[in-house]
Amino acid sequence: MKTLRLAGLTLLLALSTTAHAEQNNTWYAGTTHQGVVLTQGLAWHCSGGACVLRGPYGNGLNMQVCKELSRKVGGLDYYYNDTGMVWSETENRALLAQCNSR
Repeated sequence: MKTLRLAGLTLLLALSTTAHAEQNNTWYAGTTHQGVVLTQGLAWHCSGGACVLRGPYGNGLNMQVCKELSRKVGGLDYYYNDTGMVWSETENRALLAQCNSR
């Protein structure tokens, strides 16, 4: 019985780890730039109102990626993701300013 419980727990842990590892998130960056921009090997798709990146790259906002994207597109109005992290003029203004600094 203990072996069966242990096997069940192991399977549950494996499934939850796999599901978590495959989770894709979406990042948005405000800019008027159009086209594809590469930052740190990531392809941002920019539509003239925002650049969008989707993939299994974690849950946070990355300052190096933000700075490189900002430098390549001429500054960002905001930078956020679908997990609730936001850098904008109204939320975390200092981080957005750091992102846009040269």
